[in-house]
Amino acid sequence: MAEVNKQAELDLRGAYPSVEPLVRLRYAARQMQLFRPRQVKSDQAGSLLTRYRGRGMNFEEVRDYQPGDDVRSIDWRVTARTGSTHTKLYQEERERPVVILLDLRAPMFFGSQRAFKSVAACGIAAALGWAGLQHSDRIGALLFSDHELETVRPRRSHHSVLAMIHGMVALAETLDSPIASAAGQPLKLLLEEARRVTRPGSALFLISDCHDLDEDCAQPLALLTRHADLQVLRVTDPLEQQLPEQSLTISDGRQRTFLNAGSRVLRREFAELQSEARAEVAQICRRHRIPLIDFDNTQPLVPALLAVYGGRQTSSRPQHFRPAPLAGGGLQA
Repeated sequence: MAEVNKQAELDLRGAYPSVEPLVRLRYAARQMQLFRPRQVKSDQAGSLLTRYRGRGMNFEEVRDYQPGDDVRSIDWRVTARTGSTHTKLYQEERERPVVILLDLRAPMFFGSQRAFKSVAACGIAAALGWAGLQHSDRIGALLFSDHELETVRPRRSHHSVLAMIHGMVALAETLDSPIASAAGQPLKLLLEEARRVTRPGSALFLISDCHDLDEDCAQPLALLTRHADLQVLRVTDPLEQQLPEQSLTISDGRQRTFLNAGSRVLRREFAELQSEARAEVAQICRRHRIPLIDFDNTQPLVPALLAVYGGRQTSSRPQHFRPAPLAGGGLQA
C-alpha cells in the first residue's frame, strides 16, 4: 500500500508542471542509470559507454609489467626497489557533463490523457537530472521555447537541477496553444546552440516530440555527434498517431471544436501521414547512430523511465503498458 502511494506521489498529470512533483522525482532517480555499463577489456578502460575517455586518470595500483603495457606507465622507483619491472594502473574518471535539451515549444502543449507532452517532458528532464547528479555527473540544460533559449550551466550540485526545474516550469507556464507559431524557433537552432555551448565528451539528452526533426537538422546532428554522445527521447501522444473511431470534442481550455473522426478514410490518411513522419525521424537517427527512445505521455512516467534506465534493465527498449483511464488532458470523447 505504501508503495502504491509512493508511485501516486511521483505521478505527473495535467496541462502544466509544478515544482514539487519534479523535485520528488529524485527518489525514483536513485534506481536509474543513464549510461549502460560494459565489460572492461583493458586495464585502463572506463566502465561507461562513451565515445570519449575521461580526461582525468586516477591511480589505482602497481603490478608486474606485462607485454603490451605502456612503457610510459612504468614505475621506476618500484622497479629499482624490487629488481623487477612494475607498471602503474589507472582508472578512468567517470564524471562528465550531462546536458539536457528540453523542447517546450507550442506543439508540446497537447495531451489526450493523464498529462500533456510538455508535462511528461519536464518529468523526464527532472528525473535525468537527478539521476546524473546521483552518479556525480555535472548537470546542465538548454531550455527551448518558441521565443526563448535559457541555459543552465553544468554543475555538480543540486542547485543546478533545481535551477533547471524552476526554469522549465516557468517556460511551460507560458504555453497556451498547441499550434506552432510562424515566428517560432526551429529545432535546428537548438541543435546548433547545443554544439556551440557543450564541451567535447558531454552526454546530451534531447527531449522533444520531434515534429520538426527533419533533413534540416541532419547537418547540425552530424556536427553535434562528432564530439558528444546524444540520445533522442521522443514524447508522443497516441492520438497523434491514430485517431479513434468515435468523434471527439477538442478543447484548449477556452474553446471547444468538434472533430469528426468517424470517417475511415480520414483515419487511414491521418495514420499514414503520422507514420511517415515518425519513420523519417527514426531514419535520421539511425543514419547518425543516435539512440531513439519513445515515451508515451499517457502512461505512468516512473515505470517507463525505469524500463529504459533502470539499473538492472537488460534492454534499452521501453516496456509496453496498458492504457490509462482518461484524466486531465485536452480531449474528451
